[in-house]
Amino acid sequence: MLRKMLSIAYKEFRLWLQAPANWLIVFLVPFAFIGIFGATLGEGTPVVTVYGVNEDKGELGEEIITLLQKSDNLELEMLSTQEEADELVNKGTRMAAIVIPEDFSESVTTDDGASIQVVLDPGKADQAGIVTGLVQEALIKPIVYAEIERALSGLFKGKSIEGVDTDVFKTFINAGVKAVVAKSVNEAIDDPLIKIEAKPYSAEASQGKISIFSQIAPGFAMVFAFFMVQQLADAVMDERSTGTLRRLMSTPLSKASLLFGKALPSFLLAVVQMIFVLLVCNQFFNLPLGNSWLALMTIILATALSVAGLGILIAGLARTPTQSGAVATFIVLAMGAVSGAMIPALKLAGIGYVTPHYWALEGIQNVTARGMGMEGVLMQSGILLGMAVLFFVVGAWRFKYE
Repeated sequence: MLRKMLSIAYKEFRLWLQAPANWLIVFLVPFAFIGIFGATLGEGTPVVTVYGVNEDKGELGEEIITLLQKSDNLELEMLSTQEEADELVNKGTRMAAIVIPEDFSESVTTDDGASIQVVLDPGKADQAGIVTGLVQEALIKPIVYAEIERALSGLFKGKSIEGVDTDVFKTFINAGVKAVVAKSVNEAIDDPLIKIEAKPYSAEASQGKISIFSQIAPGFAMVFAFFMVQQLADAVMDERSTGTLRRLMSTPLSKASLLFGKALPSFLLAVVQMIFVLLVCNQFFNLPLGNSWLALMTIILATALSVAGLGILIAGLARTPTQSGAVATFIVLAMGAVSGAMIPALKLAGIGYVTPHYWALEGIQNVTARGMGMEGVLMQSGILLGMAVLFFVVGAWRFKYE
């Protein structure tokens, strides 16, 4: 019986290898998604290209433009007038334009102050916070200096000191105070006494810096491993529709043994695929792999078992090849979404718990991102193993040869 199961597995494995699309989907497409999502979600703030317009007649406007151009996250494309910027932004050419108005330098020290205008594309108004935040970050020094200038300008307003030349005293105070305060502000901004630093929970938690790839690389490795579900279900349904399975009814091979032989290649390929994707991401995206290969292999094997079990479940419940393909695709993508494996921000905690994706991702991240050993995968692997058994038993029970 074992030889017959292995023969079935060998045949399925050969058929899988003969389809180039299988190789593409399982081994190459994950890297495209990881690269795209990594660039989109980013490690830090992305570079935003916007228009810049300086209509100010004083020197401060030019200083502001220079500071904005030095920003690591802003790229300015200079235009001559605000009218030109308004027209181009309204067409959606750029998401925003930063405009320094004509009276900017004169208005800075007034009671009302001055304003830098951020003109937004109406279709991207929800992204206003990105541009305004980057502008404020780039201009933090002149904003503070302007506040100091305004405070000192109003210090002697409407007042005089007997026997003292107010203008001379004001000039002296301005020069002395501004020099001291400006020095302190520069030091506080460039080298603050209180620093904010993102770091792993412990020294063992990560072998590299915290990265978005710690989330999306394991997530997409696992999601595309689950595409084996569709391929397994389709393979079983195709043989049932062509009558191949009917001929196996005459053999002493049990239904469970037949399905086990069908599922074995998918299990092995899922293991190889996850290991391959994680290793490549380790080399090219600096994804840490943790400190315990035993723990990592345990969660990978448990995940692959749930992949094979889910494929048998869908093959047992579906009635036509079209139905199995549609159901498998929907289930895999839906589970990947609600579990947070595809897009971390979409994780639905309550619903995600019933998906194998959630527990697989938790286990893999416990090892790769949190530096845990077997204690970080035992519960997750146990739950995945239970799901795999449940999927296989129900699928075998509901499976019909024709």
